[in-house]
Amino acid sequence: MSILDKILLKKKNRLEIKKTLIPLNKLKEDVQFHQKIIKLEEVLGNNNVTLIAEMKRQSPSAGIMDTNLIPNKQAEIYIKSGADAISVLTEEDFFRGSNKDLIDVLKVSKNKRIPVLQKDFIFDEYQLYEAKKLGADCVLLIVRILEEKKYIQLYKLAKLLGLSVIVEIFDESEIQKALSIDIEIIGINNRNLATLKTSLDNFIKLSKLIPKDIFKIAESGISNHNDALKMVSNGANGLLVGESIMKSNDIGRIIRDIKENKNEN
Repeated sequence: MSILDKILLKKKNRLEIKKTLIPLNKLKEDVQFHQKIIKLEEVLGNNNVTLIAEMKRQSPSAGIMDTNLIPNKQAEIYIKSGADAISVLTEEDFFRGSNKDLIDVLKVSKNKRIPVLQKDFIFDEYQLYEAKKLGADCVLLIVRILEEKKYIQLYKLAKLLGLSVIVEIFDESEIQKALSIDIEIIGINNRNLATLKTSLDNFIKLSKLIPKDIFKIAESGISNHNDALKMVSNGANGLLVGESIMKSNDIGRIIRDIKENKNEN
């Protein structure tokens, strides 16, 4: 069983428990359809390249990064340092995240008009209604873990709820499925979720196959000045940077360093 399979199994078990505590019909009643959403696509359209700074306590690939993470304080540092958007891992078992982390970040980000991505493993409509209720601006749909019919269903629902959506792919075989519906943002993951191996060449290879009118975000493996510049020069409209920020002794410096580089393109 791959690490991705293990994550999904845990996630499905947790979701079944949630559904017994708060049924889907009850969750739908609690969703506020008119709450303020900061659209990620608008931020992408207003910048040469958008930096999405990610926060997480640990990951299967990097191990423990910051068990003492205080999300609202981290968000303030990110925004002050120039991050254009924030990604919050809410997966509980392998990343030690939580919905509370997302809520704490949103208390900071909403007034600053900084979009926040709830980064998780979504495969059920319940999770989208929950994201909307929590106040997330954006969600991630990973093509690899979804059948095409389910992917299209979830994408349409997310848009109906007013959420921005990053559609994540890893290889060429997933592109056709991703483009089976009219999408605005695609994330190309440089990390293989099954093996956890990372290569920046993955973005370079796949970005050429994506229509130019779709925003492209380079995800994973961006560690420094040169990595950021490499992604931008190969068509990235956005950079999602997590581990290198979390491991840095000077978060502000690394964010400013990446921001400086992306403006050179």
